[in-house]
Amino acid sequence: MSNKKYPTEKIIGLMVEQDPSGNYLPQAHAKAHTWRIGKHTKGKFFELGQVFLTENGQAVAVIDRAPLAFNQRHDYQPLARWTSGQVNIMALQAWITSKKG
Repeated sequence: MSNKKYPTEKIIGLMVEQDPSGNYLPQAHAKAHTWRIGKHTKGKFFELGQVFLTENGQAVAVIDRAPLAFNQRHDYQPLARWTSGQVNIMALQAWITSKKG
């Protein structure tokens, strides 16, 4: 990797919102979208269900990851930063199951 290249990866995510207790839950009519890790992305990915913030401040939970060629990085919006927030894994599984059925 040259000095100008940096790691890239596609992040498939689902818009989430917080309930009154502060728990992250998938939005009622959420659809999966794709972002990418960018040169200036802050923080670190730890596990599926982790919440990140988009450049517009929207909270999104990771449901999948995939490789991304460096020369295709401009096809996707970069995510702004990782958070320590986590979606309840049961709620995430329920959303994934509902989309398969």
